[in-house]
Amino acid sequence: MQLQNFKGVFVSMRKEIKKIILLMILLSPALSLIIINGCSTPATSTIARKHDGELVQLKDINDLPEGEKTKLRQNLVKEIREGLMKYRLSPGDMLEVMYHISLVSEAQDYRLGINDEINVDFYYHPQINRTVVVRPDGKITLPIKGDFTAAGLKPVELAAVIKKTYSDILNDPVVTVSVNKYSSKIFELQKAITNAPRGQAKLVTIGPDGNVYLPMLKGIKASGKTIDELRDLINNEYRYEFNNLSVSILIERIVGNRIFIFGEIQRPGPIPVDKPMTIMQAVAASGGVLPTGSLEYVKLMYWNEKNEPILKTVNLLSIMNNLKIEDDIIIPNNSVIFIPKTTIAKMNQWVDQYIRQLFLWQGESLGFSYGLGGRTYATGTID
Repeated sequence: MQLQNFKGVFVSMRKEIKKIILLMILLSPALSLIIINGCSTPATSTIARKHDGELVQLKDINDLPEGEKTKLRQNLVKEIREGLMKYRLSPGDMLEVMYHISLVSEAQDYRLGINDEINVDFYYHPQINRTVVVRPDGKITLPIKGDFTAAGLKPVELAAVIKKTYSDILNDPVVTVSVNKYSSKIFELQKAITNAPRGQAKLVTIGPDGNVYLPMLKGIKASGKTIDELRDLINNEYRYEFNNLSVSILIERIVGNRIFIFGEIQRPGPIPVDKPMTIMQAVAASGGVLPTGSLEYVKLMYWNEKNEPILKTVNLLSIMNNLKIEDDIIIPNNSVIFIPKTTIAKMNQWVDQYIRQLFLWQGESLGFSYGLGGRTYATGTID
């Protein structure tokens, strides 16, 4: 009998001790921190990383004057309306470069090129006359004096160089350089770009290094540029060789521009972007937020022009309820969006991880029940 009484007292004491421990845990700073963080006033803030690695918080949008807020709204609407005109190219995008060659004669004098066949005539010394071809190294060879650089020179300029060089062995030589057969670069370019289905056009893909490679040009940086910027850059590069050539560019296929969304969202993962997209639009494109997700503390991480990481907290709930569209932004390429849990979801997760698992006693229940966040956890009694 005494043994049974002792067992009953021991069981009762253990139950009371566990209730006290549970109460202490519920009032612990860890849970208080979750509640405070979850219920704090939402802020739309930006955190930037300085060159030395330090994180700094930039000015809050709510603190801006109304005039600056209005300007942010106008810029947001403008970028969305401009669409692909403001689209920034990315590695993997495919472009169609169309060449427009004018048949009008060039205003500048012809300059000699590789494989051009030229006649070098000495008026008073015909025995030195030669018909030569400009070698791949851009040079020609003449008797006695050897090699002369010809590529890139006008015929009259090459004649002047030859005359000066021969003046030490010939008395006032008269030299004429004429093009017998020329291999024009424009014809070489036409051969490289002409194809049956597209005419004088070429499909190019922006490489992993962000460059495009076009006939007779070195690699040109395309990633991060708009179509207009890239077109002007290519035209400037070709202008060094051709005065009667221009290009235009169309986007054939967009594959490189993506953003990434995860957290409490219906369809987490990458989102292909073929036009400017805001955070609100990205959430909608992913099926919306789960019941456990918070629209008040959406996180956006992206990289600015200096390749510095920027972290921004956006209150989408305020944007929808109060039409504060200045808080929404156009998402840069390769940005990451995170939808956090609501306060009650965090509390439920905390209870699942720390309370229910912590108080399991060799498979036996605790002998009491408790409820948090609309969910009830019940235990049995020890026999």
